[in-house]
Amino acid sequence: MPRYYFDLKNSDGTLLDPDGTELPDEVAAREHARQVVIELMRNASMRTRMWRLTISDQGRMSCFECLFASHDDSIAHLTPELRSSVETVCHEHAALIDAIVNVRSTILQIRDTLSRSDAIANVAARL
Repeated sequence: MPRYYFDLKNSDGTLLDPDGTELPDEVAAREHARQVVIELMRNASMRTRMWRLTISDQGRMSCFECLFASHDDSIAHLTPELRSSVETVCHEHAALIDAIVNVRSTILQIRDTLSRSDAIANVAARL
């Protein structure tokens, strides 16, 4: 049976699912993801609305992503247009967070590269 991983992405970063869950197929993985999202949103929908659950297969290749706002019953009373706007804002906010995380990671890599190049230059200067 295939294994699926359910990684939680929020404004603090990504919480990786170390073990995964064995499920028969992607349809079952989607339903499992929906249940996880609903459970995590319970009593905290406002705070978790911009969170996402990223689902990947046993090779850690991304299959799909669940935006919590898409499963938020607390906005069910809104008109479809307004609900869609809320989901769009949450999705764009999540994309912005991803971009910020990527920029921070790139800056750290650049600092590491510069540090290593300085160390090499110092060794070369001593020769």
